[in-house]
Amino acid sequence: MNRRQAIARFDRPLQLDSGQTLARIDVAYETYGKLNTARDNAVLALHGLTGTQHAAGDDAATGRPGWWDAAIGPGRAIDTDRYFVVAPNALGSHGGSTSAASPDPETGRPYGSRFPVVTIGDSVESQARLADELGIERFHAVAGGCFGGFQAMEWMARHPARVGSAVVISATPRTSAHNTALWSVLRDAIRSDANWNGGDYYDGAPPDAGLGLAAKFGALFWMSREVFEAKFGLRRVAGEDPDYGFAPEFAVEAFLDGVGTNAAGRIDANSLMYLTRAIDYFDMSRGHARLADAFAGFHGPALLVSYTNDWRYPADDMQEIADALAANGTPCRHATLDSPAGHGGFLYDTERLSPLLSDFLANPGAALQAA
Repeated sequence: MNRRQAIARFDRPLQLDSGQTLARIDVAYETYGKLNTARDNAVLALHGLTGTQHAAGDDAATGRPGWWDAAIGPGRAIDTDRYFVVAPNALGSHGGSTSAASPDPETGRPYGSRFPVVTIGDSVESQARLADELGIERFHAVAGGCFGGFQAMEWMARHPARVGSAVVISATPRTSAHNTALWSVLRDAIRSDANWNGGDYYDGAPPDAGLGLAAKFGALFWMSREVFEAKFGLRRVAGEDPDYGFAPEFAVEAFLDGVGTNAAGRIDANSLMYLTRAIDYFDMSRGHARLADAFAGFHGPALLVSYTNDWRYPADDMQEIADALAANGTPCRHATLDSPAGHGGFLYDTERLSPLLSDFLANPGAALQAA
């Protein structure tokens, strides 16, 4: 698959949407496949909230597969024998791009609470610099789900001439009050840890207990009621009779305990704070009289995918994006897939997604006409 890992370092300042500035930035990324001579076969794969640049293949350090390993690789939906896949890590994330854990150039110590709030648009601007570094003027396609879908839309709005086609999965044109409420609870779980120290914990013990609790909340966001019932039901850890106590007794409790424990060391608590806040500020309509105006410079084609059981980012919200693109005369298709995985369908149920994605990437125009 010709996989490569690297960090691109940019010493010139990045002006953020907040008005603040990062004096220098790092963008961690992985690539798969080979950029062709015409430099027109690049696909930008944008990760979800807890993902990183590690999108495919087994990680050398942990042995874990990439977050979209089921979709990226030889002969897969994003075929690395055909496409050059670029998977960057978002600003503020835990994969090596500039974040609260990075050294502040002024002090040499981790930014911690001094790291400025970054937006999804800020991450896209860092990715545009990466594309310049790699010599990619225009991507064959920009694709992402959830947080990655938000990034894809920002690419469509901010750099439309550099996006040959777009794939937006399990996303909405703006965050909802309900999602902001969920993120607020998740962040409070982290802040409740005695080791939190306002985000300046890098010289001591990390807030693993708070992070673990946040991860448990996250599992409830990402997995649907149907998935929990099918996977666990009321099955007990051991025996058939109730224990009549508060120790983990049901299989679902043991699962959540494992989620909380495994979060430690895999995700930096600050990254979860900053990325969820970036989602809170996400609104493609901001500054525009109508949503269609945000995408006025993008002329497609676009594939939009939603899932029937996705209560966080429902199909009706994705249809608003489809209607906005249609208002501009932009060719697009909105496909709603039925998957028990709900919001996580693009990660855990690629069997339904892969044919759509493969056909669209191979021939976007024909794929939309056949729909």
